[in-house]
Amino acid sequence: MTLDLLQADRIRCLRAVSLEPSRGLTLLHGRNGQGKTTLLEAAYLLATGRSFRTPRIEEAVRRGGGPLRVAGRVSGRAGETDLAVVVDGGARRLAADGAEVGLEAYLGRLEALVLSAERERVLRGGPDERRRFLDRGIAGLAPAYLRTLGECRRALEQRNALLRSGGAGRRAEVEAWDERLAAAAAAVHRRRREYAVRLAAALAEPARAVFGPGETLTVAYRPSPAAAGEAGPHGFEDAYRRALRSGASRDGALGFTGEGPHRDDLLLELEGRDLRKYGSAGQVRAAVIALKLGKLRLYREERGENPVLLMDDFDADLDEERAGRVAGFLQEESVQAMLTTSKETLAGALGVPMRKVRVVEGETRAA
Repeated sequence: MTLDLLQADRIRCLRAVSLEPSRGLTLLHGRNGQGKTTLLEAAYLLATGRSFRTPRIEEAVRRGGGPLRVAGRVSGRAGETDLAVVVDGGARRLAADGAEVGLEAYLGRLEALVLSAERERVLRGGPDERRRFLDRGIAGLAPAYLRTLGECRRALEQRNALLRSGGAGRRAEVEAWDERLAAAAAAVHRRRREYAVRLAAALAEPARAVFGPGETLTVAYRPSPAAAGEAGPHGFEDAYRRALRSGASRDGALGFTGEGPHRDDLLLELEGRDLRKYGSAGQVRAAVIALKLGKLRLYREERGENPVLLMDDFDADLDEERAGRVAGFLQEESVQAMLTTSKETLAGALGVPMRKVRVVEGETRAA
């Protein structure tokens, strides 16, 4: 899958730009505040109908008003498709091959993975960031998982509401929601566990490419409660149901459910040491890149083609050798990637062919 043409107008600082990315690597370079990240945002908006920088898409509209327009041409196994997104007055319209479509019909025509400062919180942030990483990865391969996740969240919210309203005196109602929560949680647990196992296997080669042969990166799913997780995917539901009942008094006193998928975590270790606690800035950045490349491989296994990769501040916290290994891996894997940097000389240092595009005051110029 490749993005052959990207056009954007009135998105933040961009001025009616038109870009034909390389089918390999495209390096967007320029000073800070010129629009490099916004070009990645435009590509992501074209793929998903939303921004990776803000949940309120109207915030991306250029100062002075819209409409914001992003359009592009995509080619892949399904053929060639023209896509367009228009945001005007807070309303979003999506079109494929000139016909307006809903979000469900729009998604999947262009797949994009983004690595930005916001997404790097998967390691630097709390467990909720790592749960979101797992859930986004699963939903990218199986969109129906979002319904499974929603059912679990609704059951948890209802149980918590009962606990806050005096669940000790409404034990029968709480136990009824225990049943629904245990069943929904088991479905979430199974999908997260399966995805983590697949990710660990897919991560091996990208991790070697990023870290080199002397360091081993491992990833492990840490479900809550731990005892229920040890029961395995088939025994989780019964084990979690028992944990809910044994912890009912504690949960009633706290007013919320203390254990369950909402407490799951993902552990990343480099040579057996927890990266969150002991990793340097460069090691953490490299691990996040390796995770993203592992996710990319899973997508290719499932769909038979690579998604487009969008990497902001590509060389941030990476030494030249490691940045070169990442670029080399992307080339070997035939990944189309758009990378941003403030260093014009980076392309020559990486030793990998790429198209260079200079971004100046919201406009693109061939380098």
